[in-house]
Amino acid sequence: MAEGTFEDTFMDVQSGMVALAWEAAGDDDVEVVYIYGSIEGGMTSFNTFFRVNGLVKGLADVITDRTLVFRVLDLGTEDLGRLRALCNEYSRECPTEIRGRYETATGRYRAHYSYHPIVADPENGISPATAFDTWMDDVQRGQDDLASESN
Repeated sequence: MAEGTFEDTFMDVQSGMVALAWEAAGDDDVEVVYIYGSIEGGMTSFNTFFRVNGLVKGLADVITDRTLVFRVLDLGTEDLGRLRALCNEYSRECPTEIRGRYETATGRYRAHYSYHPIVADPENGISPATAFDTWMDDVQRGQDDLASESN
């Protein structure tokens, strides 16, 4: 396969996760879509939250249909499995954590990738849910490390 294929596919999968979350939210007032992925060992976990009218809201705050909430989480987790398979196929290191921020008005996407153990860290290991909740709490307190310089 051509050399840009890995990077293109890697970004396409992330774009799909953003689109999944944004479309499921179905809210024209969504300003920012945040995606979170944990891919470590045998565990894969996806979650998302949003900035809506200036307020940080979790997935269940934006989508009231519990079946749809679980479907979004399942589909996002499947996408993370595709990223793991892609990294394996190209013999690339797979990130253990992905935090992405998509601004709906500008189309700007920024992401942070970790490659060190988070869940399996023998001294400081935390669950994917705890890592996600901590990040969401930080954003809620105005500590959005992926925000553009203009915010």
